[in-house]
Amino acid sequence: MIQNHNTEKIDLEWSDDDVVPPIVYPNLEFLVQQMLHLTLEEVNPSHGELILDVGCGKAVDGARLGEKGAKVIGLEPSKIMIFRAKEYLSKNHAVVTLAQGMGENLPFKPNSFDKVMCKGSLDHFFSPSKTMEEIARVLKPGGEMIISIANFNSLGFRWGKILYPVTNFLSPSLAKERKPWMPPPDHTYKFDYPFLRSLVKQHFEIKKTKGISLFFGLPLWGNFLSRLPHSVAYAILKILDKLARHFPSLADVILMKCIPIYKPK
Repeated sequence: MIQNHNTEKIDLEWSDDDVVPPIVYPNLEFLVQQMLHLTLEEVNPSHGELILDVGCGKAVDGARLGEKGAKVIGLEPSKIMIFRAKEYLSKNHAVVTLAQGMGENLPFKPNSFDKVMCKGSLDHFFSPSKTMEEIARVLKPGGEMIISIANFNSLGFRWGKILYPVTNFLSPSLAKERKPWMPPPDHTYKFDYPFLRSLVKQHFEIKKTKGISLFFGLPLWGNFLSRLPHSVAYAILKILDKLARHFPSLADVILMKCIPIYKPK
């Protein structure tokens, strides 16, 4: 079940400096790529659509949506990330309108957006339930929310916990590292499939659910893949990823597409 382990105020100085580990193994690289590709694929922007990216970070994803002709607003609470987003957009000649704000209190009128995307950021929010309420409010009738989030009860994390004593014996250096199934300090929640589903269903009808990737967090898995030829490692990861589509509760990332539930006034 989900746990809230940090109820401090929103960090307006948060940065992504510690997001990428010193060594990026093939499984992490693949997971990041697939999460981006499949999330944007579900957003499927049309020319002229108004799309809100909640927790936009450096606005990299929003820029890609803009390349497809969508009008994108990126919302981000951190002053540091807003500054870095401006740098990124300027350097890449991309157009995303940036706004500083929080998902729990979206500074937009009701029925404003065709689509809202929230990729990999909901577990940083102080109140995900309030964020869901706000997203439903600002979406147009029939509009879509596309959300993707790390699953902290994935098969890889489950097996990782079981196998950890053995792998720690084989590789004592693991004891010094943060366990993958332990949320980073900047996470306010850790999500699993039942919790995400119950949270979303308060304000949305779930139209589609997919899993992305399998076995991330399995001890020594990334190290093993890095020793294989790149083409072989990639082929293995692709096969596991296809299996993950059908088992979101076991996958490394959960992807949902939803529409707001109409509530008569």
